[in-house]
Amino acid sequence: MRKTYQKYGDQLTIIGVGGVFSAEDAYEKIKSGAHLVELITGMIFEGPGIVGQINRELVTLLKRDGYTHISQAVGAHLRK
Repeated sequence: MRKTYQKYGDQLTIIGVGGVFSAEDAYEKIKSGAHLVELITGMIFEGPGIVGQINRELVTLLKRDGYTHISQAVGAHLRK
């Protein structure tokens, strides 16, 4: 995902998939370049309530890191 983001940046919509069970998992994919995050596996094992939980916790992580919009975090690992 990082290489794809480095090469194409905002020219493509990158979707982070696989192993997303927490806001931290989703946030890592976002910071690595994902514009969208798929939650299918997490929903299968945890139920649909995981979506709201991840969204609420993601807001906390974004605020902690000084972001006012999720789009600011896309590719953040690659801008350091």
